[in-house]
Amino acid sequence: MDSTTSSGGSYDELLLGAVIALFVIVVTTALVYRSNTHVGDIIDSDGSKGGSAAVEDTAHNEGVVADTEDEPVEDGSCVPVADHGNEACANCGKHGSDSVKLKNCNACLLVKYCGVDCQKAHWKQHKKACKKRAAKLKDEQLYNQGLERPEGDFCPICTLPIPLPMDEHSLFRACCMKRVCKGCHLAAKKRGMRDCAFCRTTAGNDADDLAMIQARAAKKDPEAILCLGQTYNHGNLGLQKDARKAVELYTEASELGSIQALSSLGYAYLYGDGVQQDKAKAVEFFAKAALQGHAESRYKLGCDEGRKGNFDRATRHFLISAKMGHMDSLEMVKNAFMSGFATKEQYTQALKGYQVAVEETKSHDRDEARRLGY
Repeated sequence: MDSTTSSGGSYDELLLGAVIALFVIVVTTALVYRSNTHVGDIIDSDGSKGGSAAVEDTAHNEGVVADTEDEPVEDGSCVPVADHGNEACANCGKHGSDSVKLKNCNACLLVKYCGVDCQKAHWKQHKKACKKRAAKLKDEQLYNQGLERPEGDFCPICTLPIPLPMDEHSLFRACCMKRVCKGCHLAAKKRGMRDCAFCRTTAGNDADDLAMIQARAAKKDPEAILCLGQTYNHGNLGLQKDARKAVELYTEASELGSIQALSSLGYAYLYGDGVQQDKAKAVEFFAKAALQGHAESRYKLGCDEGRKGNFDRATRHFLISAKMGHMDSLEMVKNAFMSGFATKEQYTQALKGYQVAVEETKSHDRDEARRLGY
């Protein structure tokens, strides 16, 4: 039987045409919907779609626009535009002028707005690009900062970096809050000095040391506050062990600029020592310390990424700390190479960087101190 219709076309062809037309309508509708709503989430961490309430809360709490003191935009004046250049509001297209002050999106720095109203109106369209760019900027900062050890890792007498781990290769003095390498300590003893090799203060008993630490802590010396926190944490110098008090002091010291205090907070949250255990918060503190050159904290970031299965990111962290002379980091890169998660080039870089870092810590006095068992 002939299946043609009276108009001359086949029924199957007409049906196929109708299906194609319907498909086009569905796809077009989906694309329009996606462009307006399916946008990444950088500030709405709860997974919401960033409606007006979420955007308003974001602008209030996160400060997406750098300065919210702009002139208010009249209702209905902000109509999204397709392409307006970098010196115009991303939402309404107004160009910057004496009367229109454009402000960057603080999260991504990709776009500018003439005011908070435009930022809110444009948020759904901007979220995906903002999240992607903000993550990239965060990674650039994470892997490009903190590549060198901080000033506190250098002996104040010979000015050489102290080998890692520093506790094994140096002595910390409560009198001046300085960490002196064992080579300089030995050299001072050979010259007949029995007091501090740096400040010449005569060593006392535990009570004297505690009094010096407390006196400097009272003057807001961050290293003294950190030292007092460590003393509470371990119950030394006659103090009763108090991990919660230690965390309070670590926090104060970190706010005053102590890098080691940031790492100590990381360990406190990692193991729940004096605070409720919070591994995510621990990583935040390790990251802050690593960005300032703290090798052990960088190593902990690598371990965290490795546990998550992010072996490439882990290796990048280990490479940085290995080049600072951190032996465990070198071993991690070696293990990653042997397991196929790191390249031979990466292992070679780590090994050479580690060797250079270790060589920079060597001196005749330190070699002699090591030989004599100091």
